[in-house]
Amino acid sequence: MDERSGHFARGDRMPQKLKDEVRDRIVEAAGTVFAEQGFTAARLADVAERAGISTGNIYKYFEDKEALFNAIVTAPIAARLLRLLRARLREFERLDRWEGATASGSEAARALLSFWIDHRLAVLILLRGGRGTRFERVRTMMINEMERLASAYAEKREGGDALSPPARFVLHKVFARTVDMIADILEAHQDPQAIQQAVAVFWRYQLAGLQALLNPGPR
Repeated sequence: MDERSGHFARGDRMPQKLKDEVRDRIVEAAGTVFAEQGFTAARLADVAERAGISTGNIYKYFEDKEALFNAIVTAPIAARLLRLLRARLREFERLDRWEGATASGSEAARALLSFWIDHRLAVLILLRGGRGTRFERVRTMMINEMERLASAYAEKREGGDALSPPARFVLHKVFARTVDMIADILEAHQDPQAIQQAVAVFWRYQLAGLQALLNPGPR
């Protein structure tokens, strides 16, 4: 600060800190709006209202809506999300009991959960569908991948086409709701510890159900 004028000099940190804070608010608001509405339907006016600023202020930080979206979601993030999910799912082929495959007992689970936390807004958008963007199929790909590996596991264990049509229907709905639940958790919580606790509760519930459905033990 200039002691004579009482104003911040050009190189002082406070103005930049304020700019960073506004940019973070815009990104946070945009992540939620894109997740709720999809890219096509989302308006910068909605982002501005949620961020508590004017629409014109957004253009000081981002050229347009696409630039704002691209600041949150990138192709490497989407690709890594799918790779970590596949690593997590392959782990179940090696386990006799699935209840312990939470973040506390599984390296693959810890890696996936950490990624969700580190890229919360991007993952939230991808799980909600990313409608109107090149990432809109990521959600469907995740559900299909979970279905495919679960079906392959059951068929390998039981032989032949182990899952009946009703069981396949249930699996599809279970995994669709799995994606929705993770998105709900990431939308409701920003604090990493709160996300970890919520996911731990969900995984305990989900893993027990999948264990009973796909790996029921001796008949």
